[in-house]
Amino acid sequence: MAASPPLDASRALMAAVRAALLADSALSGLLAGHKVLNQAPSSHATPYISITDRSSDWSTATEDGQEIALDLNVWHQPASQTPETGAIRTIMALCRQALHTAPLSIEAPYHCVQIRVENEIGPYRDPDGATLHGVVSLRALVDHT
Repeated sequence: MAASPPLDASRALMAAVRAALLADSALSGLLAGHKVLNQAPSSHATPYISITDRSSDWSTATEDGQEIALDLNVWHQPASQTPETGAIRTIMALCRQALHTAPLSIEAPYHCVQIRVENEIGPYRDPDGATLHGVVSLRALVDHT
């Protein structure tokens, strides 16, 4: 059983990931309005990144912790209808570069032990026929100290 009541580090981790992505000038320069969002309205200019999360308990008998999975959803609606994936692939590669094993600093009482890029999906064309969508999946281990 964990030593203290459970805490949720998801919000703090998402804020640190967002800050790390926007601190990369090459990446933020490619995003419409320099946007990394939790949820974007359907009319938002592209490209942008939206972050979704899910977590599970990673506590020991004496320490609290979480394993948090984040999906960086990269959205882009190119001006032409050709299957141009260069821009979205570049954004996905820059996300990987900025975050894979990055020493993220998150707000107390949390400590990011490790963050790794686990998977990339796409880009693929969404059912609307116009939007390209790619996903960079991350896994982080966070101690509640």
